Amino acid sequence: MTKVIATLAVILALVPSVSAHRYFFGLTEISTNPNTHAVEIVHQYTLHDVQQALKKRLGKAFRLEQSDAEQQIRDWVNEKFELTDSAGEAVVPSWVGFEADYQKIWIYQEIPERDNLCRWELSNTLLMNSFSAQINTINVVDDYGNRSLTLTIENTSGTIKCQKDIKG
Repeated sequence: MTKVIATLAVILALVPSVSAHRYFFGLTEISTNPNTHAVEIVHQYTLHDVQQALKKRLGKAFRLEQSDAEQQIRDWVNEKFELTDSAGEAVVPSWVGFEADYQKIWIYQEIPERDNLCRWELSNTLLMNSFSAQINTINVVDDYGNRSLTLTIENTSGTIKCQKDIKG
């Protein structure tokens, strides 16, 4: 009996917790729609982390089913994700919506037709106030190439460079 209990204790110690994880990673893709020339922005995060961040922000439990959930997510994203074009003008993306499954949430934004994203500044502090190890990767896909920015709590902003900027 002692061997069975000891074996179960070892097995349970090796099984990872389903309620917690060790990594905090978000992905944002910014791409130009070839048909409309609009800039489409898709943020993908772990649903539980977003719920925790909004709980902290609101001071009460946050659930997607609550009547003001979409507005709360929208306000939070607009505060934590900022863009400035190459002329130094703030650009506020239009809200498209969000969807979620039991693990992930996808948040959609859009900017009307733009020539390019070259030398735009962006800041993305989504989840960084809640999780100091949060890493937000931004992938940019347009006619000027594919590139990425990796943002952390120590480096929350960056410049979107174009291939011609990188080579020159």
